Amino acid sequence: MIMKDYIQIFEDFLKKEIDHDNPKNLYDPVKYILDSGGKRLRPLITLFITDLFTGNIKNALPASAALEIFHNFTLAHDDIMDNSLMRRGKKTINSKWDNNTGILSGDVMLIISYEILNKYDDSKYVLLSKKLTETSRLVCEGQQNDMDFSLVKEVLEEDYFNMIENKTAVLIGCSYMFGGIISDLNTNDINVLYEIGKNLGIAFQLEDDLLDSFGDEAKFGKKIGGDIIEQKKTLLFIFTQAKLNGDQRLEFENVFFSDKIDDLEKINSIKTFYESSGAVNYLKNKVEKYSANAKNLINDLQIDSSSKLKLNTFSEKLLNREI
Repeated sequence: MIMKDYIQIFEDFLKKEIDHDNPKNLYDPVKYILDSGGKRLRPLITLFITDLFTGNIKNALPASAALEIFHNFTLAHDDIMDNSLMRRGKKTINSKWDNNTGILSGDVMLIISYEILNKYDDSKYVLLSKKLTETSRLVCEGQQNDMDFSLVKEVLEEDYFNMIENKTAVLIGCSYMFGGIISDLNTNDINVLYEIGKNLGIAFQLEDDLLDSFGDEAKFGKKIGGDIIEQKKTLLFIFTQAKLNGDQRLEFENVFFSDKIDDLEKINSIKTFYESSGAVNYLKNKVEKYSANAKNLINDLQIDSSSKLKLNTFSEKLLNREI
């Protein structure tokens, strides 16, 4: 089955499940954000894993929906915290309605994400809900760390990796793990799937950081240089700041933290620093490291070689933005 088929089956299921209508001001924003696109990356992972091991994706639909609804809950609340006006080319909930609507609609999405897991028997429900609960807490920790980083001028690399692991990677790991739980794999393989997803999630976020500054705007789908304008302390920033000394470091920081320099001039200047410091190559090496970790973990799974090959191919496409 191809990815397009997965998405169509998933979209039909999601539309059928989100059938609450009253009160409108609660559920219209929920339907709005869930209809506003996105790659459906997390549900696709769970559907693929389940299809790989069982050939029956219908069993994975509730878990996939739970992950996507939970993900959109985090986006709704992130948009309020960031005062974002647009997402995926459309107005955010807080922009189209208001902050209070965004908060409450986000809350109900979180509740629905757990409610939908009730479709599984008790044993599966316990495993799935426990992991989603743990993931929820870690995502909140990651978001708080990210907000804290905006208040300081220097961030340790170790703290940055901890932040992206919690904010982004654990939900990717959860998506892989959900597929294993639904497929009734043994506990060891389920846990290995989680680690595979987590390593890929870290690599994916690092690539995202790179593409934000050096990607093709048409392919990336976002304006290039956004992280620089928002003064985000990505790995590119952290490495460059640590590598530079004296006047060079001072010049770099003065440009990065300035609000008076023209956006395009600032982006080009900071990108030059990122390249000359070696930060770009350093980040690429980290992407390769976490990608290799995932490959090694796939080899540790107690599954046949054909399934390992398919899982490797899927994971490579995930990193290459081909999914």
